[in-house]
Amino acid sequence: MPKLLICVVHSDDSGRVISAFQEGGLRVTQLRSQGGFLRARNATLLLGLEDDQVEPALGILEGNCQTRTEQVPMELLGGMDAAWLPTEVTHGGATIFILPMDEIRRL
Repeated sequence: MPKLLICVVHSDDSGRVISAFQEGGLRVTQLRSQGGFLRARNATLLLGLEDDQVEPALGILEGNCQTRTEQVPMELLGGMDAAWLPTEVTHGGATIFILPMDEIRRL
């Protein structure tokens, strides 16, 4: 059964990921998106894949998406103290949703 991969990646990683998908013969559509918590720029990548293409696609994502550490003020984390105390937050990598599809049609 075909799958729809919805992949949210950091915008700094998107060009490298898209190139790797294309080199692997995978078609990809990019949508610009923004994270809600850190307001970071992201790319949401859509791929319609056959079952045997899912694992190679996941390998491409794993090999090309980096996690990042960033200092954020406590107030963004819901802290009640008025002092600006920076806290480290790790983000990035990729968030991947894998959904079943009935079919893929390319016109």
